[in-house]
Amino acid sequence: MTAFKTKNKTLPRKTLECKLCNKIYKRPSGLKKHKKIIKDLNTIKSSIYILPEKAIEETRQMLVYHIKEKLKQNSRHVGNVSVTIGGTESQFFGVFKGYIHNYFPKSGTYKCIFKGADAYSTLAHILKDENWGVKYFLQHQKTFVLLNSNNQDSLQESYLNKENQEPDPLQELDPLQELDPLQEPDQLNIQKSRNSLKKKIYRPKPVQIIIGWKKKSNQMYIILHLRQDLFLLIL
Repeated sequence: MTAFKTKNKTLPRKTLECKLCNKIYKRPSGLKKHKKIIKDLNTIKSSIYILPEKAIEETRQMLVYHIKEKLKQNSRHVGNVSVTIGGTESQFFGVFKGYIHNYFPKSGTYKCIFKGADAYSTLAHILKDENWGVKYFLQHQKTFVLLNSNNQDSLQESYLNKENQEPDPLQELDPLQELDPLQEPDQLNIQKSRNSLKKKIYRPKPVQIIIGWKKKSNQMYIILHLRQDLFLLIL
């Protein structure tokens, strides 16, 4: 929501936002045009060969296989990871038609964005596999693709707890200690001390999966965020 000023008061101005790419539009016509472009992107061009269903299913299985290859048991393999798979434009359209959100003509790159509470189930529907983003190991351990932003609550809580910890009394200055009158105050340190007193706000980045296809390399690419659970310990 933006605002514009009048002589007497500031009035809110309604803005429109694309929920996937977060682009802001001041007018409904701008958002409508954006949606039309997305619709046109998902229309198969005459130059793209329409694959039979069997070939599309094999592509889905290939994608799931390569994603699961990134789901390692070792905690070093968590965080943002990328998957690169050789594939044609026809294969990409066969699986992700209807979910393409961007196209960059200069590089010939398509891009899909999946985020939010329904993102995992949406990809499960696309890939025809409920377990596409999770791998189980011994001792109740699992590595999984993080998509639901609610899973970040534990990270936010730990961050806030750290920020709210009481300072170490051994590190505090003695209020009775006299300052050296010959020593000039360090203005930079004073400013840093003031800034550190300001309340810090934790703003977690939205979790999303990016899937696309690059014409130059004739490859599909997937960017994931992985997490690992071991009993009650989250690494």
